[in-house]
Amino acid sequence: MKIILTLVVLLVFQIGFSQQYDTVVIEEENVDDNNEIYKTGNVFIYDYEIIQNRARLKLKKNSGMFARREFEIVPIGTDSIGIDKIHLIVQPADSTHNFNENQTLISYLQEPVYASKSSTGAVENDKNIWIHPIRKGFFNSLETAPFPFVKRPLEIGSEWTDQMQIGQGWGNEMWGQWEGQLLQTYNYKIVGTEKLETRIGEINCFVIESIAKSSVGETKLKSFFSKKYGFVRLEYKLLNDLKVNMWLIDTKTGMEFNDMRTFFKTRQYIKQ
Repeated sequence: MKIILTLVVLLVFQIGFSQQYDTVVIEEENVDDNNEIYKTGNVFIYDYEIIQNRARLKLKKNSGMFARREFEIVPIGTDSIGIDKIHLIVQPADSTHNFNENQTLISYLQEPVYASKSSTGAVENDKNIWIHPIRKGFFNSLETAPFPFVKRPLEIGSEWTDQMQIGQGWGNEMWGQWEGQLLQTYNYKIVGTEKLETRIGEINCFVIESIAKSSVGETKLKSFFSKKYGFVRLEYKLLNDLKVNMWLIDTKTGMEFNDMRTFFKTRQYIKQ
C-alpha cells in the first residue's frame, strides 16, 4: 500500500510541475462558457510526423508516461504504423474527472485503435489561449518545449515570457535527460501572419515563434494560430535535432461523447 501511495504522490508531483505557467490568465468559474474555439463537443484531428536524422517517422506503438512509457518509431510508408492520427476532444465539465482545476477538460485519442484517452487541460478566454499538448509515450518529449500559447489581443510584435519546472521523469535519452527539476524559461512572440493550405481549406493564421531555454539546451515551437480553428500547425524543434510536426486535417462540432465504459467496450468515442 505504501508503494502504491508513493507512486501516486510522485505522479501528482510530476504532473503538477507541468501546469506552472504563471502568466496564463485562468477563470475562477464557468471555465467553458466563453470558449469560442475549444467548445464542449468539438473535435480537432491532427496528422503528425517525427523527424530524426532527416527520416520521416511515425509511431508503431505509444503508451504510458514517465518510466511506464513505451513507444516504437517506424518510417512513414510502412504498414506497421499503429498511431496514424491524433484526436483532441473537448469534453463536458465533470468535477469528478477533471484533474486540471479551472481549465477546460480536453482528451487526446490515438487513431486508429482508440484504446485509451489521455486527459489534460486547456485555457481559453478573452486574455489568452493555452493548450497542454498530448503527453503519452513518445509525446512526453513535448513537455520539454514551449506549450501552444497565445496572448490576446493578437497583434504582430506582441511578446511575452513565462517559466515552468518539469521533473526528471519527463526526460529520455532521445530528447534530453537531467536530474531533479528542470527550470524552463519561455519567450513567445507573434512574428507575422501566414495563409496555410490545409485539408479543410485556406486558413489565415498568426505565426508565433517561441523558445524554451534551460540548463540542458534550447527547444522551439513555431505555432500557427487561427481565430476560428485554434492551433492549426505546430512545428517543434527538440533537443538532439529531433523534430515533431502536427497539422490540423479535420474538425467536428457539437459532438456527444461516449462514457468511459462504452468507450472501452466499443473503442468509439463519439455517440452513434
